[in-house]
Amino acid sequence: MTTQLTLQGFLDALAAVPQDAVVKMSGFGSASTPGVLFRHRPFVDGLSITPTIARGALDLTVAELIDFLKETGPNTTWRSHGRNGFVDLHPAGPETPMWVGTPHEVSFHAVTGIEIVKGFVVIRTTDLAPVQGPSLQRIPEVEAVNRMRVEHLQRTGQDTAFAPHVERYLLNMLPAERSRTLIDLADARQDLTSFEASLQAKKDKVAKLERDAVRNDYLLGIRDDLPGTESPGHGSGS
Repeated sequence: MTTQLTLQGFLDALAAVPQDAVVKMSGFGSASTPGVLFRHRPFVDGLSITPTIARGALDLTVAELIDFLKETGPNTTWRSHGRNGFVDLHPAGPETPMWVGTPHEVSFHAVTGIEIVKGFVVIRTTDLAPVQGPSLQRIPEVEAVNRMRVEHLQRTGQDTAFAPHVERYLLNMLPAERSRTLIDLADARQDLTSFEASLQAKKDKVAKLERDAVRNDYLLGIRDDLPGTESPGHGSGS
């Protein structure tokens, strides 16, 4: 069972190693330097560290990383907080789980510990995606490939037989594409709702100003009729 570090657990682990050591990340190729910190998407709790291409000018010591985490981690909200009425109800705190990844990347690289390697303090991660639940694919791969061919024919008019390595790549990409599409769809629906609300507010404002314009003209004698009321002398009881 893999134990994922929380923000406080990560800070505690960093406090126990040499403070002047340079921090590196393992498992992300040349992107081995800790970068910016952001909330780990609206639907999964956590803070995520962005892997950044290693350059000497960007190196952080353990002490510098601790200061950075303390300054930017607590109370961090998802990037769309406040936009179009979205409110992140789960801002980051000491018990927030720590991840490594990039914005909108569908990944689950949990921070599980640190260790000293050749004088560097290395952040270790474990990919939890395989244990997040059952596979999304509900049909055999041969049927999934056939459906890809049917969909491609319907969309492009071309009946294309994909090479095996292309089929494998497309199948592997489908879960990530589904997640990206659902996130984008949620954003688009929110934008549409906000647009429709804004449009209705503009229509209401125009209608009010039109009524005000008629009222002002009536009071000034520029026009003698006042739409929506009875003619003068009727209905007053006198």
